[in-house]
Amino acid sequence: VTEVFYQTPYFWMILVLTAPVVTMRLFAQEKFSGTFETLMTAPVRETELVLAKFSAALTFYLLMWLPLLGCIFVLRRFAGDAPGMDWAVIGTTYLGILLLGCLFMAMGCFASALTRTQTVAAMLTLLLGVSLFLISFLARQLPEVTTWQTAVLSRFTLLEHMQDFTRGVMDARPVVFYLSLTALFLYFTLRVLESRRWK
Repeated sequence: VTEVFYQTPYFWMILVLTAPVVTMRLFAQEKFSGTFETLMTAPVRETELVLAKFSAALTFYLLMWLPLLGCIFVLRRFAGDAPGMDWAVIGTTYLGILLLGCLFMAMGCFASALTRTQTVAAMLTLLLGVSLFLISFLARQLPEVTTWQTAVLSRFTLLEHMQDFTRGVMDARPVVFYLSLTALFLYFTLRVLESRRWK
């Protein structure tokens, strides 16, 4: 059931469209309403501010996926102890959802820090998410000949990563990939906030 659901376009539509809606107000609303200067003069460092905003968005994202646990309990109740209901597979599926959410929420934080308009922040996040998703499609269409370009693009196959997670395959490479990109976008967000001090 999990593998079928996460191969449909509905999961990816939910993910790509949710990130802009959740993150568009993180920094853009603060700048628009004039409370950004107050926030930046509070006795917290920029790193703590970025991590607090990111964790708030990620917590909301994870709460949105919480009802999926109810569906799993309903399936388990009516299917009994079916061999397809493996808790390790469900755990790796949720790990994949968490890692994808971390990346998309970090991209949303970065986009929201760039602008003071929520709509522009949402559009930038949508552009980043769709671009990353299209790169993963491009990576699947590449020829089998191994060059450095195909080797780099093969790491961006989000569909294959999620397919592995839904099968219960725990590979360290996608985990490192998602955590590294998340840290990179959070670092970009931090640099954008720090650059405003010099303006």
